[in-house]
Amino acid sequence: MTPLRPASTEVSALPLHPMSDVYEKGRLRIDFAAYEVWLDNQPVHLSLRDFELLRFFVRSPNRVYERGLILKLVWGNDTHVTQRTVDVHVRRLRLRIERDPAAPELIVTVRGVGYRFNDRALAP
Repeated sequence: MTPLRPASTEVSALPLHPMSDVYEKGRLRIDFAAYEVWLDNQPVHLSLRDFELLRFFVRSPNRVYERGLILKLVWGNDTHVTQRTVDVHVRRLRLRIERDPAAPELIVTVRGVGYRFNDRALAP
């Protein structure tokens, strides 16, 4: 008889169902296969890590993520970075995709917790 093992507590960054290669909502379009982003029909140039962070957010809109979990799911377990790294990349991403980075509508800070992606703000 095989002994029972406890269920894994690991969280996977991979979706449970296949995702489209293109995300399109309102004024934002992302081609995941080509690593291309357009906002208001204009190309947006992102670093690879910023692209991965944006992909992470759009695949789980309106869900709040703690910085530590974002680090684990986007950067991985074997990367030695601090939670402040998430803040730096969110700030850089906001500079490129927010209408007003000083008053973000898309990547919203949940004070004392982390961040969430507000896809309702994508309306034209």
